[in-house]
Formats: sequence, structure tokens, C-alpha cells
Amino acid sequence: MDQDWTEKIVIVTGGGGGMGQAAARRFAEAGARTFVFGRTAEALEETASFSPRITPVTCDVADPASVSEAMAIVLSQGCPHVLIHTAGINTPDRFMAHNDPAKIASHDSWQRVMEINVLGVANMIQAVAKPMAEKGGGRIVVVSSTAGHGFDSFAGVPYTASKWAVHGLLFTARPQLAAHGIVVSEYAPGEAYTPLVEKRPVRPTEEHCAAMIQAGDCAETLFYMASQPHSMSVIQLPVYQPFGGMPPEITAPWLDGLEIRSRS
Repeated sequence: MDQDWTEKIVIVTGGGGGMGQAAARRFAEAGARTFVFGRTAEALEETASFSPRITPVTCDVADPASVSEAMAIVLSQGCPHVLIHTAGINTPDRFMAHNDPAKIASHDSWQRVMEINVLGVANMIQAVAKPMAEKGGGRIVVVSSTAGHGFDSFAGVPYTASKWAVHGLLFTARPQLAAHGIVVSEYAPGEAYTPLVEKRPVRPTEEHCAAMIQAGDCAETLFYMASQPHSMSVIQLPVYQPFGGMPPEITAPWLDGLEIRSRS
């Protein structure tokens, strides 16, 4: 397990907020030269304000050209030791059928979710794999979701489809990258209190949000995973959420946030 991160280069995507921002702070505190990628310069500057070891780099992971430009900035300083990929989105329109037409997933939503959540992973892995392999290896930790391992009512169809795709991508890519000394791990959190919560059709209650996995908890898990010399698959759940989805009977505090109602 790595104990000394001094001057090691770490890339964190989705670094403008949520678990990406928390992870960037955690690696910077450990001494890593941390580059945060994200689409919004203002949010990245906020993250960078937490430590002089954090460098903001504007990047849209769904755009290969943008990824190449961002990687050029990092590579000018050295080869990344670790990629922490947290970038991902969801949309309010996440149903295949609903009484409210506005909540049925549009073509644009499907396309954007798949571009960022799936192709974004592929773009970033391909971007770091070559320099890592040339240096003798590296580590990649990708955030997927329990939605890619089972059924979560609140996640929606496009998001769930994208996370199943990410799980399959990592499962297949892991041995291919291992042959080049690159260790690939998958972090699948359940309900986590990140900016994606604000995209839900109905916002969860404060009680519900407080019971979720917090961004700082995610950061600690990601840091631990990246510190290991071995590949890991970690599923992390808040205490109320069983693996594989929500239970048949859900206690009252969670109903409004999930648009699920008790059977009469």
C-alpha cells in the first residue's frame, strides 16, 4: 500500500464538485500533484483553492480532442501515477414510461448520458494508458455505481444502462491493461450525496441526504483503492440500502425522494 504520495501525479475527473472535489483534496493533502479535470472552470477554481497542489484543467471527457489537450498539460509535468475517474451525469428525464411526458428520457438525454458516462471512461483510460505503460505501469480507479450491478429504482434507465456498460468495459479491459502494468479498479457506491442528487425528479429530504454516503466517505474509499497494488472491486452502501436495489417495503423517509409509494 502506498504511504508516500509526495510529487506523484494524480488526475481526478469530475473534479469540480462532489466526490471528485473531495478526492482531489484528499490526494493533495497526501502530497500528490493533483490535476482536476472538469467542464466548468469556475467550479475547478473552487477546488484548486483548497490546495496549491491542485491544478485545474478544463476538459470535457466526452470529447477526445478536449481530453488530448488536457492530457498535454499533465504530461508536460510528468506521467500520471493514478487516474481517478468520477465524471458522470444523470438527467431528470429518466423514465421509459411516465404519466408526465417531461420525465420520459429524451434522445438528447440518452446520448449525453452515454457519451459522458461510457465514452468518457473509454476516452480517459485510453489517454492515460499509453504514458502509464511506457513508464512501467499505473493505476486507474473508475467510479461506476450499484446501478451497474443491480436495480436501483431512483437511478433511471439511461443512467443504469450506462453504468452496466461501464462495469462491462472495466471487466473486459482489466486483464488487457494489467498486461501493461496498469491496475484497474472499480468503485461502485450506492446512494451518495453528490450534485447528481439535484437532478432527481423529486429531491430527497434532508434526512435522506444525511443518511447517504457523503462525498468525503467516497474520497477516503477512492484514496484507499488507489493506494493498493492490486485490482479492487468495491461496493459501498449506506446502511439502509441493500445491494441490488431497494427493498419491497421502503421506510417512509425515502418515499418522496424515489417517487415510490407504499402499496395500499
